[in-house]
Order: sequence, then C-alpha cells, then structure tokens
Amino acid sequence: MTSTPTSSAAAGLRVAVIGLGRMGLRHVEAARRLGMDVCGAADTNPDALKAVQAQFGVAAEACFTDAYQMLATVKPAALVIATTAPTHAPFVLAAVEQGTRHILCEKPLATSLAEADAMLAACERSGTRLAVNHQMRFMAQYTQVKALIGSEELGPLASILVAGSNFGLAMNASHYFEMFRYLSDQPVAEVQAWFEDGQLANPRGPQFEDRSGRLLARSAAGPSMFIDFSASAGWGLQVVYICRHGQIVVDELNGDMRIAARQAQYRELPTTRYGMPVDIRVEQIEPADTVVPTMAVWQALLAGEGYPSGADGAHALGCLVAAHASHEAGGRAVRLDDPALPRERVFKWA
Repeated sequence: MTSTPTSSAAAGLRVAVIGLGRMGLRHVEAARRLGMDVCGAADTNPDALKAVQAQFGVAAEACFTDAYQMLATVKPAALVIATTAPTHAPFVLAAVEQGTRHILCEKPLATSLAEADAMLAACERSGTRLAVNHQMRFMAQYTQVKALIGSEELGPLASILVAGSNFGLAMNASHYFEMFRYLSDQPVAEVQAWFEDGQLANPRGPQFEDRSGRLLARSAAGPSMFIDFSASAGWGLQVVYICRHGQIVVDELNGDMRIAARQAQYRELPTTRYGMPVDIRVEQIEPADTVVPTMAVWQALLAGEGYPSGADGAHALGCLVAAHASHEAGGRAVRLDDPALPRERVFKWA
C-alpha cells in the first residue's frame, strides 16, 4: 500500500475549501488527514455546507455560501479551489489579493489562456505557490511505469497509446497531457485533433461543453501520445507504453500491468526484428485513490518542490486550446508556442 504522506508543514495550517462536491469533500478529508485546520468552507449549496459540517465537523460559523465573503472573513493561509473551471481564475486572484500563500486548484486550470496568464502573473508577483491537482507523479500506476521507462530492460520511450472511452477532452483527457510530460520528461510541442460531431453532455450542468474524438500530441524530442476518446466507446481505459525493447500495457481500471521485454541477448538487434523472444510478466498496481495523492500534492506544495505547478496546469490548458485549434483547422498540427493561439477565447469547460 502507498504510505500516507505526512507533513509537519501541513499540521495546523489554516486551509479553506471552495466547492464541496464529491472532489471537494475529498479535499477536506485530505486536509484533515494531514492535520490541517479547516478554517473555512464555501459552496453555493447550503446542503453541501451541512454535509461538510456533519462529515468532518467543520464549524457552522466557518461555512459560507459566498466564497468571497469566506476569504475575507477567515483569511486562510492555504486554499483549495474545487469548483468548476469558470470560477478558478477569479477565486485565485481574490485569494492572492487577501494574502493566501498556497493554493491548490482543480483542473482545468482556467477557461482561457488569458485567465491562466493572469493567475500565474498574480501568484508570481505575490510569491503565492499555485498547484494544479494533476496527481500523476504521485500515483502508482504512473510512478511504476516511469521506473521502467529508460531502464536497461525496456529502453527509452517511443510513444504512448491511450485506448480510452467517452471521458471527454477537458474532463479527463487533459490529465494525460500532464502524464505524458511527467513520463517523457518532455513538454508537448504540438497537437493534432479530430473531434467527433456534437458536444458531450456534461453531468455538471448544461452550460458546460466538452468534446470526444481522437488526438495526437508530439514532443520536440520524439516521443508522442495518441488518445482515442470516442463517444462510441463505453468502457475501458488501457494505456500502452511503447519502448525500445518492449511494451508496458496498463489497464487503469483494473490495475493490471503487463510487461513484455526482449530477452537481454536480443535487445541490441534492430527494431525491425520486432518478433524476438521476450520475457513477460504481469504485476498488479495499487488501485487509484484520490485522497492520498492529493495529500502528496499538498506535501510537495508546502515543501516548495516537485508539485504540479500552475505552469504545468497552464501547459495542459495550452494543449486543450491547441486541440480545438487543430480540429477547427481540419486536423492540422498546431504548436503550443504558436502566437496565433486564441489566448482570449473562453471555452465552456467544467
């Protein structure tokens, strides 16, 4: 089992949580398990406030239906933003203004590149640390793969195939941009996307939009990632990591990891000899959990190193925008550093 991270820096730290849906309550649990002082909670739904009082003993006087009033009243040292994307930028800017020093924001970071620019600039000016809850670097299903990539057994990474299902570009495919950057040690340089017709229904409300389809992301150094997130696919999430000497196949829903690698005496033969004898083994990955990795993000954020930063979140956001631009250009490759990317365009992501 993954050990529960502890942090003396977290103990007693005054933290507030905005947004008390399913993930918001997990954030409260993570904060409590780290020994943080949950000094404030905000949600527009009074029933959600009653739930956090009942489940976690948050004081009634610390609960607010107005997040700005909560920030001004309790002035937390740390803040979790677990609302939908349209409120991320205004809450980050308000928290920075009142002096919050550590902010953990859910993904996607914002609804436009311009909002992300403003969030990062405000945090830079104030010295506030901003993290995005992309937890890949703290999840066994990725840390175990990263330990194998580049090893003598598997060799360097060539590409990643994500055989997904109808999980939405912004809702879930966005996590894989961070996964790719973490595992390949390379940022995405350009994106091609081919969306399917129509918008996806979003359980968070009819005002939100997302897309299904297929996507290719490339780094400048070579490794690439292809994601199939078709609306016609109703189950499954498997990832194939293709390396020089073999492949790693991870079933992310069931936790199975199959590793096939050329036997040592055949490793240096040309890749055209792709049918050489292999050693195959199957390992079990610890089931994914959201609370413990969230605690690890907090631990790294408070330590000031090794956390998924606001810049990392902005990179994933840039991939989303580039995907839309590519689709609208007929699938043309769109670079993330293209000055023509629409920085002011606001997307209806949740």
